[in-house]
Amino acid sequence: MERIDAVDGRVEKIPAGDICKKWSTERLAKLFHWYRPKMIDMSPGERGCCGSHLKAWRMCAKSGKPLLVLEDDAVVLPCFTSTLQQALKEAPKDTGAIWITSKDRGTRKRVGEVLMEPSYVWTTVGYVIWPHAAKAFMKLLPMDMPVDNFMAWHIKEGTVKTFSVSPAAVRQANTWNIGSDVPHSDDVAMWNSKP
Repeated sequence: MERIDAVDGRVEKIPAGDICKKWSTERLAKLFHWYRPKMIDMSPGERGCCGSHLKAWRMCAKSGKPLLVLEDDAVVLPCFTSTLQQALKEAPKDTGAIWITSKDRGTRKRVGEVLMEPSYVWTTVGYVIWPHAAKAFMKLLPMDMPVDNFMAWHIKEGTVKTFSVSPAAVRQANTWNIGSDVPHSDDVAMWNSKP
């Protein structure tokens, strides 16, 4: 296991060719009724999170091996090893990523003992990514949405064959705006939020 220093979006220069400073919620508004289409600034925390995941993808692509990515607030659940081992056994050879959480913004379909076909994967707290998938995401740069939505959107579009698991192997210690140190810019684009 290796701890990678996170990218601090408040102080580090992040190339515009890697991560946009503004993003549109228009694609999300087409999928989810609670979003309004709006162009908004990506928060420094979101840009740093994007940069941190991009750093992991580059590491994965360079190594030529699958990489397990866990955010620093990932809580490993008791079934972590058994769920992950079973998911890796069940995964087809062309799998690009496996979300080791059970978070989804839609209805998942069971395809194995633990493997699920996701509708719209949610959060990036823990996933396994293969080099071909890391390279596929990097070809789509710059990230024009926060990393969780960037990955989820392109997975939904069929760019990377992805699965999730049930039961979850990890969960996020701090969710959404409850104790998280990464503010979510899309709060201002939701129907029930203040303008």
